Amino acid sequence: MDYQSFVDSNKSLLISPAGYGKTHAIVESLKYTSGRQLILTHTHAGVASIKDKIIKAKIIPDRYAVETISSFSQRYLKSFYTGLDVPEQDAKDRNDPSKDYHSFITEKARALISSNMVRRIILATYDGLFVDEYQDCSKLQHGFLMALSNILPTRILGDPLQGIFDFNGEIIDFKTDLLDFEQFPDLQTPYRWHKEGNNRG
Repeated sequence: MDYQSFVDSNKSLLISPAGYGKTHAIVESLKYTSGRQLILTHTHAGVASIKDKIIKAKIIPDRYAVETISSFSQRYLKSFYTGLDVPEQDAKDRNDPSKDYHSFITEKARALISSNMVRRIILATYDGLFVDEYQDCSKLQHGFLMALSNILPTRILGDPLQGIFDFNGEIIDFKTDLLDFEQFPDLQTPYRWHKEGNNRG
């Protein structure tokens, strides 16, 4: 894996199967970046796993911030949105996104980060973006992340075969939704098993 080229590309994409070290690739990539990198994923377990690997790699905390996509969106919504129409947090109506809290915050956050003021804040706070487990993005999250990719150099990692959510058919198509991203060669080593000393030839 050419980590320097991966982070130097303004929009880069890495697709590899489970166990081949995509999270490890994020940690290694941090060693080739400058400034503070924003790392987004879907679950709190994913956040904990990424942070644990970064800490073990002894990368200083000033170099990164790790959040779920939802918490990052929510933080910007609470900081800058002035409307009174935010749904209750436990609201969920897949047939009407305006009544679904998480869909609402994602959509409104996308609009917010397109404003000049919020763009300047993001640029002053972060120097690049990594998104892990991209196959689990909804179309709304994809739109939000693409808006972020117009602000920050963006590196996407995922595997369409690992998708665990279907969003009523609204899943990301890596072949058509990420056409402007430079795809890097798949990882070749089953890192998880090599790391644990298993299945070596």
